[in-house]
Amino acid sequence: MQSPIIGSDWLIDSVDGMTDEIHRVKPSEFSEMHRYLPESVSAIPGPMSFDLNPFMREIVDCCDVDSPVREITLMKGVQITYTTALETIQLYYMAHVRTVPCMYMTADKELALARIENNFIPMINESGFADIIRSADVTSTRKTGKTANHLQWAGGGYLVPFGARNADKMRSYSICLLMKDELDAWLETVGKDGDPDALSDARCAGYYERRKIIRGSTPSIKNTSKIYKAYLRGDQRRYFVRCLKCGFSQYLRWSGTTDKGEKYGFRWDMENGILIPESVCYLCENCGNPHYEHDKEVLFDPEHGAEWKPTEIPQDKFTRSYQLPSLYSPVGMQPWHHCVSMYLDAWDHETNKVKDVNKLQVFYNNILAEPFTILGSKVSFVAVSRHRRPSYRFGQVPNEYALQYSGSKILFLTCQVDVHKENLAVAVIGWTRNACSYLIDYWRFEDENCETIESPVWNQLREVIEESLYTVADGTQYRIVITGIDAGFAAATVSLFCSEYESGVYPVIGRDSPAKRQRIREFDEYKTQSGVTGYRILVDHYKDRIAPVLRREWVEESGEQKPFHFNAPIDVTDKQLKELTKEIRREKTNDRGIVTYEWYRPGNARNELWDLLVYGHALVEIFAWQVCIKYYEMEQIDWEKFWDYTEKYLHG
Repeated sequence: MQSPIIGSDWLIDSVDGMTDEIHRVKPSEFSEMHRYLPESVSAIPGPMSFDLNPFMREIVDCCDVDSPVREITLMKGVQITYTTALETIQLYYMAHVRTVPCMYMTADKELALARIENNFIPMINESGFADIIRSADVTSTRKTGKTANHLQWAGGGYLVPFGARNADKMRSYSICLLMKDELDAWLETVGKDGDPDALSDARCAGYYERRKIIRGSTPSIKNTSKIYKAYLRGDQRRYFVRCLKCGFSQYLRWSGTTDKGEKYGFRWDMENGILIPESVCYLCENCGNPHYEHDKEVLFDPEHGAEWKPTEIPQDKFTRSYQLPSLYSPVGMQPWHHCVSMYLDAWDHETNKVKDVNKLQVFYNNILAEPFTILGSKVSFVAVSRHRRPSYRFGQVPNEYALQYSGSKILFLTCQVDVHKENLAVAVIGWTRNACSYLIDYWRFEDENCETIESPVWNQLREVIEESLYTVADGTQYRIVITGIDAGFAAATVSLFCSEYESGVYPVIGRDSPAKRQRIREFDEYKTQSGVTGYRILVDHYKDRIAPVLRREWVEESGEQKPFHFNAPIDVTDKQLKELTKEIRREKTNDRGIVTYEWYRPGNARNELWDLLVYGHALVEIFAWQVCIKYYEMEQIDWEKFWDYTEKYLHG
């Protein structure tokens, strides 16, 4: 049978029927047309709408293929819908653009895989695009588009998950869309290859004129924050809103004072020391008009004049950067009164002093979306002298005093040992329910050669561990429940000594930074060569905690001590207390120009009590971990249950 001939009339009609324009759809528009947010992944389920988070529309649309923007940085707080924005961008490239390679990158590959499995895949299914997932190998019916290492879709595009720890292994990839999540949780460097942020940027060189690189993260410490450095390279946009009364344009900030001395920012009322949630409001910078939680929807609405404004000139005209605190969290997610509660937990508003420096950093990072500055932290002798308590002397357990001022009576004792060639520094410390500490005893056992097990100092230490018995007036008796011995010097001898005990006596090794495979941030369990269980301790973590505690002012008239407060007996000597003042916190710049902080001891200054207090704080957490995780088989430490356990079982 002869094939039909296609004539010129058919060709003319076909050409006339073709469109002479391409209708472009932006990522935000595409998402609103097609995306549905299920309750399993969103606090506010339903069809996608940027009416909820209008500030995200511009950020998402920077990833439009027609946008001239090439790099986008978002320094963010928590609960501002950034995860939803990343998913929106990915959906646009999968279901609309379809042809380009993409990469999602976070701290490690396991987290990246979990995000794809728990967020991206449900988004594709709920939005009706499950049918586009298919293998690039169309000749095989057995292959699917979803594997452990990539996600492929119709059109030739694909998504690969990657972890910053493996940034040196991505050289074979050429990427058009690169999404980076939580940069400040990434490693500083990857082996000898350098910064994983810069390494991953190089993957976009083949798509340089079309590349889209989006970075998003809550910031951390100012001098080491990757997201903050990237933010400074951009135009540093802030989301300006207009006062509902006077129309003055301003971006939300925690507090400030006008040239006329008038306060603006967040204000609230307290009743009997408790925050009144409905009182929390934002005062206009211009007229002082209060805005409440229910005003957010109008306040953030572009139709009311809300808009992103650049505040600096970027280093590159194709680079944009945004700062978005949790103060902009949509209605129904992170309310303003919760932000105030976090602030009050960290800062004493009446005395204008820090309550808890760790909580203050969390507030700055997670709520204000600002990097935290750690100031120089030398502890003065005047400050530590205030921690002497006339109520007890060495060898006594001051339960009545602790019960009145430290949250409970002393619940258990720890023993800490700092090993040197010519002496062992040994401290016994008592701990109350809020981890307030009481120095109970402090000795220095001396010998010319303490590094051998035959030295008499080790017998003296045995007597302390095995025979120390402290009895208080009500008949309660205390023995030492856990001992940590510094194994940084004479490690073999320390291990041999600890091997005499089935449990409760452990070598400890201080580290300024986590070991290569350390699982727990503060400490990690390890085995010595002889099979003895020991613990690596991240000492700077505890020093950062203890320094503000030692500088903290407290008098009995103030009431109960705050957590971690330190107490010393009236007969502690000046020389002993001065051991708490020798180290200072200073900047350190490595050979790659990266600035970090370290605790530094000038010369050969004696600082044993400082080290022993660090080991003591670590031993409390190690003991809590043993009780909760190993004994009770819990998933994490439950401090209330731990304190209850120590109160019930550890003394008569």
